[in-house]
Amino acid sequence: MLIIQVRLIWSDVMANVLDKRGRFWWHNETIGQTASLETSVTGAIKISEEGQIDLDLEGSLWSEEAAGNLTWGEPRLLPDGKRIVGLLGEYGDGGYVLLDDIERTDFSLSDEKPGRQKYGALRCFSCRFPFVETFDLDHFCELRIELLGLDEWLGLDGIRLEEQYRDGEDAEVKVTYKNHKIPYKTPAANVCLESLVLGASPWLDALSHLPTSKVDIRQTNWLVYSPKTECKLGDFQIAYRRIEELIALLLGTHFRMDWPTLVASNGEPDPWCKFYFYRGPAQHQLPPSYLRWTTFSSVRDSFGELLYQWQTKAERYGAGYELYLASLQNPLPHPEHRFVNVVWAIESLHRNWRREAGETAREAKQKQCIQEIIERFDEPSDKKAKKWLTSRLKYAHEPNLEERIVEAFGRLPISLATSQLRAFATRCAKRRNDISHEGGCRSDEDPNEFRSELQNLTDALCLLFHALLLHEIGIGDEQLVAVMTKSGLAELRILPALRRVGINMPASGI
Repeated sequence: MLIIQVRLIWSDVMANVLDKRGRFWWHNETIGQTASLETSVTGAIKISEEGQIDLDLEGSLWSEEAAGNLTWGEPRLLPDGKRIVGLLGEYGDGGYVLLDDIERTDFSLSDEKPGRQKYGALRCFSCRFPFVETFDLDHFCELRIELLGLDEWLGLDGIRLEEQYRDGEDAEVKVTYKNHKIPYKTPAANVCLESLVLGASPWLDALSHLPTSKVDIRQTNWLVYSPKTECKLGDFQIAYRRIEELIALLLGTHFRMDWPTLVASNGEPDPWCKFYFYRGPAQHQLPPSYLRWTTFSSVRDSFGELLYQWQTKAERYGAGYELYLASLQNPLPHPEHRFVNVVWAIESLHRNWRREAGETAREAKQKQCIQEIIERFDEPSDKKAKKWLTSRLKYAHEPNLEERIVEAFGRLPISLATSQLRAFATRCAKRRNDISHEGGCRSDEDPNEFRSELQNLTDALCLLFHALLLHEIGIGDEQLVAVMTKSGLAELRILPALRRVGINMPASGI
């Protein structure tokens, strides 16, 4: 069974999420030859796993007058609000799609016959019923994400099978199930984790007297996000990304979530729309349970608050949070790239912390000292020298990378020897300077030794920074210490990585 599951996952990765033929026309147009299903053009739409949306038509959507508006050498982006709709399937049974933010991607000449056209789009919506003329991209009120592939991490299985009796060839099996509903209220939104069992529906009960060779009963788990204030489409996209980032942080690796479903607020015939957009490469496999930073059961009570803290702090600190999470989504192949990425994140986050805390007495004293040095160059002949010195000493009062690393990881609720942490931070600062000012490996150094040390430093930095982010959004001290000292992740990853850079953490972490 496990082998079959892995093959299915690999197959899903390689396939397009949508690849169907249909008929296409302009949405909400009153003139032109392709403004309705009756005047539509046949073609095919493809949406890749990464979210690239391509439409290949076997004719022209433009009337003769409009065709001249798209010429060679000019921008081929269509005006805002210009959208294409389609009815998919050979018999129109594949539902409807709407493409928005469209660009003409073919370069066929106007006199070529037949006039095939190609379009790319940044957004695509899919639903079962036609899109009304008043369809508005900013009319959604709820975001729903099916948590495909996260069943094991969630641990919310609610279906039970019980054999009632067996008499010869006849047997009776009882199926019971529990639909979970775990609500969270945050200042920004109402969030709910809920499950829904499919298959145990009225039609199944109505036909229960008929024999069958197959019964399909399965549980689906959903995250429902309902903002408390009016949100535009872009706000829902950001909320979706933040949810995916939080799951990555809790797991310890990026996990591609299912495409979101948006729920309309204005009485559409079909209020649920699947939403497709470009979002980068796909990754579906969970790490083994013993290499995960958390289980859902360990964060169940605080999940809503963790999401809110991640949302607000990611917005507040920007690159300090996002650089590291971006490296989880798109693994960086070179140790130099991984190293500077996490160093930038530490520097950015630390600068924001210092800005919020305000100027310290030590910084004020250093600024005064620097200003006194600059003021010694007051003669007219020293004008150029003073200008150069002022620019050079502009940030001289700020802590260096070594101090930033020590202060940042000093916030962790684990016992790291200050001398070992400072020695580690000094090595990180030296290697950052080598990359920035020496072009990487020094001429008198073995390149293999340089890459090996850089790899070790990066592994330790990433693990400590991951723990720091979990700590900052509210993971409890005891839970974090346990993960970093007593878990499978600690034994196989964290403790060996720290030992390789000279940090020996006590078994208790205290």
